[in-house]
Amino acid sequence: MKYVLLIFVLVLTGLAANAQLVERPIIIEPKIHMGMNLPFYKALRYLIKDDIYAFDVSVSFPTYGKDYWEKLYRYPRQGVGFSYWSLGNNEVFGKAYVLYTFINIPFFKPAEKFSFNYQISCGGAYLPKIFDIYKDHLDRAIGSHTNIYIHLGIDGKITLFPRCGLVIEAGATHFSNGKTRSPNYGINAGSFSLGLNYIFDNKGATIQDPEIPGFNKRYVQSVIYSAGTKVYDNLYGKKYFVSSVSYNLERIISHKRKIGLGADLSFDGSISEALASEDGTPDKHFEKLIRFGLHTSYAIRYKQLIMEIQIGHYLYSKYTVITRVYNKISIQYLITKNLIGSISIKLHMAKADCLEYGIGYCW
Repeated sequence: MKYVLLIFVLVLTGLAANAQLVERPIIIEPKIHMGMNLPFYKALRYLIKDDIYAFDVSVSFPTYGKDYWEKLYRYPRQGVGFSYWSLGNNEVFGKAYVLYTFINIPFFKPAEKFSFNYQISCGGAYLPKIFDIYKDHLDRAIGSHTNIYIHLGIDGKITLFPRCGLVIEAGATHFSNGKTRSPNYGINAGSFSLGLNYIFDNKGATIQDPEIPGFNKRYVQSVIYSAGTKVYDNLYGKKYFVSSVSYNLERIISHKRKIGLGADLSFDGSISEALASEDGTPDKHFEKLIRFGLHTSYAIRYKQLIMEIQIGHYLYSKYTVITRVYNKISIQYLITKNLIGSISIKLHMAKADCLEYGIGYCW
């Protein structure tokens, strides 16, 4: 990871040094995060010993209205970054190294000296220290080296000099492997951040004002098939096949937002272990491994990218020890007008249940 960070810094330096070769201005933004590990489970609370600290450096490109989506989102910034995190107990949880992509969107039209924004960051994290029955049996938070990284932040940017500004942010961060390995309670953090940004601008780009088209279609339907693997909540590491078919009927509120209702039929092979008999024999009856539920959804769209959140309730499930309520967070990409690619994570009581990859059709 030292070499990854070195390469990333060299790339940033090269971009800054050759900004005149890039069509758009470049913004370099280092930040320091200070915060707390926020455990959702009692098994982790007594392990929190220290505050969380992180260093973050990113490169981003402002938008100027190349298409109407950029105007709709008040000319956001898009970019990539690298983060280095402590996790509240160096001996148990260790550190995290993160590569991520993000979009930073103004809440309102930015003023000359100030902007108020929200940021969504997603990426991959590498954690050197993970659960080990012999070396680190206390770490029930993370069971794999590779994990998903999600960061949601709200920030204010204040211009100090013509090309330099101060950044103040409050954010929430999540690390999880989507239950591809166990244990996986995940790590959650709340943080306060300070940073500076500097814009390298040799093109003198100007804001464009593209026309926003109207839309006549008010409803959209979709069917998505998803599949993946997961483990049961023990340390054996056996992987089970999971899959689902989801139908969604959505009402288009605007170019950016949709709300909907839908149904989910899912298969979870790990339930056979959850319903095992007293002698440990798994219950593999198919009717006990399937679930059926109804959900509501809310989705936001930016260009071809869609982020959707669902809240559902199982009408049929033979395994309800945790809860009958489920959530699903998905990122979808419109490959064509009708073809959808999807990555989703399913949760029960804020705990990741499985990670699925899907393909679907919308009309």
